[in-house]
Amino acid sequence: MQLETDLDLNISSVLGSFKSNKLNNYCFFSKQVFIFTEYFCAMSFKRKTVLIYSVLLFLSSAVAVFLIFPRDKQFEYTFSVGSPWLHDDLIADSDFPVYKTDQELKSEKDSILRFFIPYYVVDTNVYKNFTTQFNRDMNTIENEKLGGLSADNDAGIFEIEKYRRQFNLFRESFDKFIMSYYDKGVILIPDSARNQSAFRFYLYGEGGVSELSYGNEYYTTDQLSADIEDFYSDSEIKSLDSLCGYGIKNIINKFNAPANIVYDAVLNKKILDNKISSVSPVSGMVKQGEMIIRKGNIVGYAENKILMSLKKHFESQNDGVNSFLVSSGSALLFIALFIVIFFYLFNYNSHILYSLRDSTFLILQILLLIFSVYFVFAHTEFSINVIPFALFPLLILTFYDFQISFIIYFVSLLIAGFFAPNSFEFIFIQTIVGVVAMFSLKNKHKRRQIFVTMGVVFLGYLVIGTGFILMKQGMFNSDFIKEFYSYGVSSFLILLYLPFVYIFEKTFGYVSDFTLMELSDTNNPALRLLAEKSPGTFQHSVQVANLVESVVREMGGNYMLARTGALYHDIGKSQHPEYFIENQSGNNVHDNFDFEESAQKIISHVKAGEELAKKYKIPSQVADFITMHHGTSLTKYFYNSWVNANPDSLPVISNFKYPGPKPQTIETVVMMMADAVEAACRTLSEYTPGSIEKVVSRIIDDQLNDGQYSDVDITMKQLNTAKKIFSVKIQNIYHARVVYPEINKKS
Repeated sequence: MQLETDLDLNISSVLGSFKSNKLNNYCFFSKQVFIFTEYFCAMSFKRKTVLIYSVLLFLSSAVAVFLIFPRDKQFEYTFSVGSPWLHDDLIADSDFPVYKTDQELKSEKDSILRFFIPYYVVDTNVYKNFTTQFNRDMNTIENEKLGGLSADNDAGIFEIEKYRRQFNLFRESFDKFIMSYYDKGVILIPDSARNQSAFRFYLYGEGGVSELSYGNEYYTTDQLSADIEDFYSDSEIKSLDSLCGYGIKNIINKFNAPANIVYDAVLNKKILDNKISSVSPVSGMVKQGEMIIRKGNIVGYAENKILMSLKKHFESQNDGVNSFLVSSGSALLFIALFIVIFFYLFNYNSHILYSLRDSTFLILQILLLIFSVYFVFAHTEFSINVIPFALFPLLILTFYDFQISFIIYFVSLLIAGFFAPNSFEFIFIQTIVGVVAMFSLKNKHKRRQIFVTMGVVFLGYLVIGTGFILMKQGMFNSDFIKEFYSYGVSSFLILLYLPFVYIFEKTFGYVSDFTLMELSDTNNPALRLLAEKSPGTFQHSVQVANLVESVVREMGGNYMLARTGALYHDIGKSQHPEYFIENQSGNNVHDNFDFEESAQKIISHVKAGEELAKKYKIPSQVADFITMHHGTSLTKYFYNSWVNANPDSLPVISNFKYPGPKPQTIETVVMMMADAVEAACRTLSEYTPGSIEKVVSRIIDDQLNDGQYSDVDITMKQLNTAKKIFSVKIQNIYHARVVYPEINKKS
């Protein structure tokens, strides 16, 4: 932009100097022509470079998608349950197995798990460990308690020996008692078993021989513990134990009788895995020459199962298949789709391809959608329908128009459809829901609207998904619930819209309606500065913002951007408000300047506005209104005054000319119109429809003839629309007021 401005100034200087001084030499003029030529060559080179980048970006994206796409050959028939078979009669050209569906396999495996009888083994070390520990504790008591008894006389020695015999007899009888239990077997019945007699298990013996057993054939650990306590109570050792401080009873209470028939987790897993892996994936065979389905017949559950088996059999037969040709076919498809997008943009929105930012952003949206599908498809067990597909067109729509958003989204879905089980159904549902989502987010400046959109998206899934299920199956089943769970997750993830908008704004320098709403708040520091320092200019900006919004809304442009830009277009005047008539109160400082100096003072507010925009971090899209609202026009008041005061001299045009650039968008063009129209209408002596229309038409025509609209595609119809709206709005602003009568003094 600066290079273009310098060029305009150089050309103006050349023409002015050439007319005022006949002795300007040829070399100087040639230098300016060289600058002019160099500029256009540089601009042409830059545009070509960006276009080459866009071409390479599209090609590399096609390659990236190709690399993640499965290289296997594709089944040539498309079909879905509940729909008619649209191809010719299908006859098996070879034998192939009929594979069980995933649901059937899962049901069989679940049945194995549900009815699996566990395997137990006999742990021979349990009895040994238990009795060893028991005897060790008994020895401790015997040594500690009986060793403390007196052996000074024969009676004492006799008592000690008596007690020792009782200890030994108890140990021997207890050992036989315990052995009888463990010989038969002690088992721990799991809590999940309803009762002991109903609990079944296989007792895994030596040589791998298993015997089906029941819980009531063995002792339980609870029974053994209770019987040990009874054994102690009935034995003669109880009276002796009272002399030992009930140490034996404490031992009895301490032990939790262990089971010697125990569950072997490793063995059970091995056996269970073998049973599950032995489930046959095949439920039958189709013989060569057998009729599979006739043209026009409805694809039912049984037909679908056979067709899916044929598809699986076909894709597994890679003999004689040229993998290079299969890959080439995939590459051609993806390249064709990316070429479609490229030429659509080239023919209807070429400015995107000449912008590094715009082309990168759109390609990123395509790749994000496709790689999200690939990740869920290849690395998770979820349905790809959990992906918030409707989020992608919403993000594009935030920064571009509906047509671009739709074509980018639709072509992305075509590519993603290769990963969907039923491509037609997937593309149909996601296309309709995406379009509905875009329609529902019409008011993008209201954050609560995203919640409405989320509900509308889920309702769209509900209606269209129900239609497909009823059409195919004629009833609701578990698949219905499963699919709508995925759709519910997808709809909920639409809430990611707000954080993603913020991320893309910061990453790519875009500005959304949310940001524009924040910027248009008059409490914004930059606007507050303008209102405090230049109240007249602030009121002018508010009036211009209302005018611009009305016209741009009618033209179908971004009225939020136009309004916000209009509020900021004159913030540079806050640096020296006294230079501008709307802020003066009787004393005009320009009486002390010559015309050229006054013109420069007025023009300086553009540069000052740029600096304030940087200081307050105003987005470039809004800052453009500051630099473009005067374009490269002249400060006519001072220019005309200088010409009138110097009739025999030629002015230096650059001293009276705004630096530009010219308006580049519909919004900035309307801004230029509204700024001049509002200021001019303030000077009218009378506000009649005729006088207002005349001023509005003259100002817009003068700007058009001056070439200020040359960089924007604007039609005469749009210009006439702008004139009509400006005239009506100005009339409403400056309408005639009723003069209130004074109260008669006599009354």
